Amino acid sequence: MNRTPVRPSSTLPVLETRRVRLRDHRADDLDAMRLVWGDPAGMRHLSTGVMDDDRIRRRLDDAMATAAEVPRRHYQLAACLRDGDRPVGGIRLDVEDDTTGYSGVFTMARHLRGSGCAPDIGWLMLKLAFAELGLARVWSMTSVENTDAVRAITRFGFTPTGETERYFPEAGTTMRLVTMEVLADTWRAMPVPPAPGPAR
Repeated sequence: MNRTPVRPSSTLPVLETRRVRLRDHRADDLDAMRLVWGDPAGMRHLSTGVMDDDRIRRRLDDAMATAAEVPRRHYQLAACLRDGDRPVGGIRLDVEDDTTGYSGVFTMARHLRGSGCAPDIGWLMLKLAFAELGLARVWSMTSVENTDAVRAITRFGFTPTGETERYFPEAGTTMRLVTMEVLADTWRAMPVPPAPGPAR
């Protein structure tokens, strides 16, 4: 079977469902991402830890810089509701080689948890990985204590592959992590979220 090669351009394809849209981060995302990356409750299990404004600015600068690279290997994306352009979360995909990507730093504003947006964000990230970039496998990891994230990632189609322990200097802590992976064929068999269209 022929696979699509990794996209040589830095251009991001259209990634949207009826609920959400993924786009590249911009400098003016700071206020919106402060409510996500600066939320102690939402960030307590993440390897980055809670971010102050300086760290958020650096993260946005890094996202914009890597978005301009050719070939592009890093996608730190803002998640927006379809009816607005203000980020309510985000997700990252790093291309490791021609077949494998790593996804992490999946975050979402607390008021949208349980809204159904999380599975769409995960599905779109995997669409980028498998349909647009031609990867065969995406892996991820999350704290074993972050049961909400484990459930969310499982809904994306990931299955556990093991556990590991790692020190994260940004958060200043050691975490016990569950590693997970999903294959392209698994994603292709998943239900497709409703496509954008006129409001009903």
